[in-house]
Amino acid sequence: MKKQTLTDRFEELGRHLDRLPEIDEPPPTTLQLLGQSRQEGDWQRFLSYFLSPEAPHGLEHAAVEEFLKGLTNRDDIDFEFSRFDLDDIDVETEVYIPDGRVDLLIWCEEDWLVLCELKIDSSEGDGQTKKYANVKTFANIELDPTNVPENRRHYLYITPNGAEPDSCEFAAVEWSWVASQLRTVQQSDYGSYPARTTGQLDDFIDTIETELTMTDHERNETAKAGLYVDYYDEIAEVKESFESEWGSLIDSWGRRLSTTLEGANLVEEPEGVPAVPDNDVMLELPDGDNRTRYWLCRQSNGKWSWFYPTDWWTDLDTGQPIYHNSGSNARVGFLHRPEFDRNRVLKEKKLTFYLRNAPSGNDEFYPRFAELFNSNAAIAEALPENSERRGVKSNVIEATYSIEVSEYQTLFDGYISALATAVDDHILSNHKLIEEIDSLYQQTLSEVRDGSFE
Repeated sequence: MKKQTLTDRFEELGRHLDRLPEIDEPPPTTLQLLGQSRQEGDWQRFLSYFLSPEAPHGLEHAAVEEFLKGLTNRDDIDFEFSRFDLDDIDVETEVYIPDGRVDLLIWCEEDWLVLCELKIDSSEGDGQTKKYANVKTFANIELDPTNVPENRRHYLYITPNGAEPDSCEFAAVEWSWVASQLRTVQQSDYGSYPARTTGQLDDFIDTIETELTMTDHERNETAKAGLYVDYYDEIAEVKESFESEWGSLIDSWGRRLSTTLEGANLVEEPEGVPAVPDNDVMLELPDGDNRTRYWLCRQSNGKWSWFYPTDWWTDLDTGQPIYHNSGSNARVGFLHRPEFDRNRVLKEKKLTFYLRNAPSGNDEFYPRFAELFNSNAAIAEALPENSERRGVKSNVIEATYSIEVSEYQTLFDGYISALATAVDDHILSNHKLIEEIDSLYQQTLSEVRDGSFE
């Protein structure tokens, strides 16, 4: 697709997005946080707890009274009760009947009963409501349903959308109606109830409303998902191009860095050290007093893009430089992590630059170097302004640099520029910091070899 066509389409997409309101995602309810927000058993326990006058919530009869008053106002059920009934109301879940269990039962002696079947995602079982409407016995409570007048037996089929039950004896009720009855409790003597109870009641109502109705945030997300479908071809095309360029950055950052750093030379065959691994590059950098030093750029892994002098990675058995983590070793070096820090790069336009003391096959070097490094006053004095010594064993330094995209043709050019600034701040223009790290590295090596920890 032509560049101008892509530009026009994305400008159009931007206008659509601008029309959508900015709405933050609401905090999750407790059940959502626990991943149980659509479990029928949990909703059943919450509802029965609040409706039960004997439960230790401090609501006494308030919730069940509002629930029953709401039933008296419905046109699809001929229900009546007296406030004098409240002292004799019982609420029970999992009431056993022959070949089944009733989700929720509310009754007042043998005067009346309300049988509730609760559904969230599941549908009615084969003949379930018909069976419940004709029940002749309850196995685990002291109530004979046949002793309750037939016209005083009431049946509710509570679902997200008020789905019709198989039995005509059942009234179709929506969960939103249940939530509205519980909301009425909030508007009564809410301040007199225990704070924990009001919080739990609020949370349950919020769970019902957020799970079964579309919130403003969800409407926004749905609209954005629709835009993604509408502009999929354009998004896919630019994403493919981005992935290609991002992969190129990971595979070539060392070479690109060599053209940016003052005094840096790309070395194909370094002297006195092992040959450079495939995909990696070696740079020769000024090291003060007219000296130079070899630094390896590991381009083979975007999660761990190391940059270190060849004598900071040492095989402890042979004393020779190494380029890979194997055996017993001592590895310290700077690094950036384009793949690991990708979201921060894209969203915040930030590069994070680290000095890492890597765990290795040796149990002594790693903790000892960290101890010496984190307690060294000269290190603290030599750190650049935007660097932090974190007091940990691994990423002992972290520094953050802005990627100034507007000053460069691409994000990738800005990334390399930010990386070059980090290298200059910590290495090229900071011989004091490198000298101190050198000293601590050699001290730790000596102590490990001699077994002479102080």
